[in-house]
Amino acid sequence: MIRWLLLALAVVACEAERPRPDADPARGAIHPNGILNPTSDEFHGRELERRGWDLNVCAKCHGEDFAGGTSKVTCNTCHVGGPTACVTCHGDGPTTGAHRVHQDAGGLACAECHAVPARWDDEGHARRDGVADPEPAEVTFGARAALTLDPADREGPPTYTDGGCANVYCHGDALHAGGGLATRPRWDDPTPPGGCARCHGQPPPSHAQDRCETCHPSELHIDGIVQVGRTAGCDGCHGSAASSAPPVDLTGNVFTTAIGVGAHQAHLLAPSRLRGPIDCATCHRVPAQLFDSGHLDSPPPAEVVAGLGWDRGAQTCADAACHGPARPSWTQTGGASCGTCHGVPPATASHTPGQPITSCATCHPRTIDPTGTILLTPGPTGLTSEHVDGDVDVF
Repeated sequence: MIRWLLLALAVVACEAERPRPDADPARGAIHPNGILNPTSDEFHGRELERRGWDLNVCAKCHGEDFAGGTSKVTCNTCHVGGPTACVTCHGDGPTTGAHRVHQDAGGLACAECHAVPARWDDEGHARRDGVADPEPAEVTFGARAALTLDPADREGPPTYTDGGCANVYCHGDALHAGGGLATRPRWDDPTPPGGCARCHGQPPPSHAQDRCETCHPSELHIDGIVQVGRTAGCDGCHGSAASSAPPVDLTGNVFTTAIGVGAHQAHLLAPSRLRGPIDCATCHRVPAQLFDSGHLDSPPPAEVVAGLGWDRGAQTCADAACHGPARPSWTQTGGASCGTCHGVPPATASHTPGQPITSCATCHPRTIDPTGTILLTPGPTGLTSEHVDGDVDVF
């Protein structure tokens, strides 16, 4: 509907094609004296309202483009976009009810809730069936309100009744286990519940943690797609394009001193070359799909295979055969070298005290060469070794 903003703008508009008796004959006017006075009952905005917002009356003299026509007087001096422009009546948008919240905070286009006319005189806009279309404006929901993540979650089409919305996706009324506090808000509610909890719980009941940014770092929102992670792969939440293992960890840490980063890359890449790289599945359950059991269904930190004896407080593994009796700290570097896991030589009856590392190849030729270098060979998934693989290879 054309609003009262029009009444505050001064414009010359023809009321009739002959002089009015209450017009000023000295200036040859055909309008009443109050035609440009917003406080007058004769103001052109009020006259247009009485005429059912029929701007064709004005166009008779001022032209179809309102630039002057036969009257030689333009309306566009005051109405810069022309009397029929949206901004002439609505300004930069209506301010009633929750219009500003939707426009400014939500960035929603008018067409999401209304049928936007191509022209001012389209049926059902300012006029209907040849007369003024009475307020309020009709609500005709666009595609966004009807979005559905799971068809089973939608009770019916989006509706606006008695000043309130129902089954509208934007407000969380069509979300599975959403848990929102205001999923059917009233348009005129001056103090609706704020924050994320309006549309879905904070966190939703179906979530195991409340750090939204951990899994949903994208700025995209309320678009019908649940964005999980920065990318579609494992590195969307942890790691990088080069490796899905941290860094980066779930909270954005990149240094090994952070427990979420620690020695992940030292295990995955094995830069010490004491053995081949260690796959993620050696220490963690690796899901095939995002929502597989044991992945997102429990709060962090990630579970570590029980047999390793991981002690988060001490930041070390108590039972990992890989390290022998050693207990290197997860967040400290430089903890892997010959002598870290077993002595050089090991303190067993089969070894002679003081024998050099270059003599290891005598008994372990598949594991180490005569120079004391661990043998690494290409494998189907990368470098591999018979060292630190659970078997003691002799001859």
